[in-house]
Amino acid sequence: MSGISIEPFRPDMTPEASRTLARAFVTNPVHLVAFGPDQLRRNEAFFRTGLAAMKGPKLVALEGSQILGLIHWVGSPDCQFSGAEKLRMTPAMFAGFGLRSALRVSSWLSAWSKHDPSEPHSHLGPIGVDPGVQGRGIGRQLMDRYCEELDRTGTAGYLETDKPENARFYGHFGFETTGEIPVLGVTNYLMWRKARSSAV
Repeated sequence: MSGISIEPFRPDMTPEASRTLARAFVTNPVHLVAFGPDQLRRNEAFFRTGLAAMKGPKLVALEGSQILGLIHWVGSPDCQFSGAEKLRMTPAMFAGFGLRSALRVSSWLSAWSKHDPSEPHSHLGPIGVDPGVQGRGIGRQLMDRYCEELDRTGTAGYLETDKPENARFYGHFGFETTGEIPVLGVTNYLMWRKARSSAV
C-alpha cells in the first residue's frame, strides 16, 4: 500500500484524529441514535473526549501528514473506566454534545460494560478509516498490527460493533460473534478472538 505509514498517535494529533473518526462513525446506527443524523460536530466532540481518556496503544494511518485512520486497544481490566474517570469526563461530554446525547452515550457504554468478558483480553475500539479512503486496505493494515500484537503476547481479543458488515470484516481476522445485545435499540455484536501462540 504505497504511501501509507502506521505511526504511534501523538496528543497533538487529537483534533484531526477526532474529525477522521467522526466522519468514519457518523452513519453508524448507535451513533445516529446517540447524536442524531449527520451530527459530525457531536461525534467529533465524542471522540475528542474519548481520545483524551483512552488508555493503551493508539496508532494512526498516515499519508504524508494526513490522518486517514486510527486504531486503539487496551488490556483488561483497564478497558473499563473507573467511577472517578467517568466523573472527570462528564463535564466535557455535557459541553461537547449536550445533556440528552450525554445520557444516551452513558447508557450505551454501560450496556457494553455489563457484557465485558471476565477473561483476560485486549479490548479493541475504536478503529475507523475516513470514508473517502475506505477500500484501500487501510483498515486491514491497522487490524494486522492489532492481531500481530495479540499473537505476540498470546492474548485474546474482544470488540463490539453495531454493523453486520463490520462483523464480517472482523471475521477475516479470527473474530467470532459470541453474543448480540440491544444498545439504544440497535443490535450490537459481541466478538471474541481466541488467544493464539505467536508460532501459529
